[in-house]
Amino acid sequence: LTTPLSLSDIADKNNVSAPYLSAAFKKETGKTITEFVLERRIKYAKKLLKSTNLQVQTIAAHCGILDVHYFTKLFKKYEGITPKQYREK
Repeated sequence: LTTPLSLSDIADKNNVSAPYLSAAFKKETGKTITEFVLERRIKYAKKLLKSTNLQVQTIAAHCGILDVHYFTKLFKKYEGITPKQYREK
């Protein structure tokens, strides 16, 4: 989760085509690979926000998202509050 992941990277590492992997993953989980990865990254971010004093931009980087503004937008989309608000509650 700490590095950028793309569908084609995952497919290549598993010796399958990207369309096949995408369809099979969605069939098994009900989610796209992107949704799954983002949910895991947000879950990891929540853990870091609660258990460390790292800056939000550092946590974003640890979660594989280098743009802190994008990270904050995603976090708010999934959690309904900003990372800072989450840490304070």
